[in-house]
Amino acid sequence: MSDVLPPIEVDETESENRIAARPRSGMMDDPVVRKMTYLAVGLVIVFLLVVVTALLTGVATPSGPRTLAEREVAVAGAAVQAGSTDTAVWGQYVAALIADKQYGRARDFITQGRESLDDSKTAEFSLAEARLYSAQKQYKKAIELAEKTKKQVKDAFDARIAQGGMVKKTAELEGMHSNYYDAVLVEAEAYRSLEDWANAITQYDLYISGNGGASDILVDRANVKIEAGDAAGAEKDFKEALRFVPDDPEALAGLKRIGVAK
Repeated sequence: MSDVLPPIEVDETESENRIAARPRSGMMDDPVVRKMTYLAVGLVIVFLLVVVTALLTGVATPSGPRTLAEREVAVAGAAVQAGSTDTAVWGQYVAALIADKQYGRARDFITQGRESLDDSKTAEFSLAEARLYSAQKQYKKAIELAEKTKKQVKDAFDARIAQGGMVKKTAELEGMHSNYYDAVLVEAEAYRSLEDWANAITQYDLYISGNGGASDILVDRANVKIEAGDAAGAEKDFKEALRFVPDDPEALAGLKRIGVAK
């Protein structure tokens, strides 16, 4: 008996079928790759959900100040909210609120300021209230509060003068507090809005007497003088304004309006 076995015949067709049926290995067969892929897909879904939610709720909308008025409200408001007891800072904040037409909040802070701070020397909150009334076109009330501001500031100034010595010298050096002249302008503009030209001019006169180089106020007074029928006075004011600010477009326009060359 021979130990040599007969050759085994291989069915090539069956072998090819087995190879074709065997699943091919791919990247997703690796459990680590598969896990990382699922994680990446999950993160993308979460990111998209966050973006959609932000757009729907407004979180993605820019919330910073968009205008100069809003920026002033933010800056002055931050100081007030931080606990500032400086009445000037409060006055700036209220003025910014008024400029941004937040009249209710302006009124609230005027009330809070009066209750918690001492503005006896500067009349900060009377001035703020005068500005608020003017912005709301309640001009007669604006004039009343402007007058109150002027009196309070002047009385405080006169009291310092009366003390004599260094207090008097310091007061004379510093001059009247600026709120006095700010109130003068509020009153002038209120009279102008009421078309009371004579009283508006009187207030502009008062302002210019303490601020001679205010070219913009000279132009304002000149325009009121035109309304009052004083073309000669208007010409003088326009030309005086041009002396301080050559080629001021408003002054030049004013002269042209009354038919006078520069």
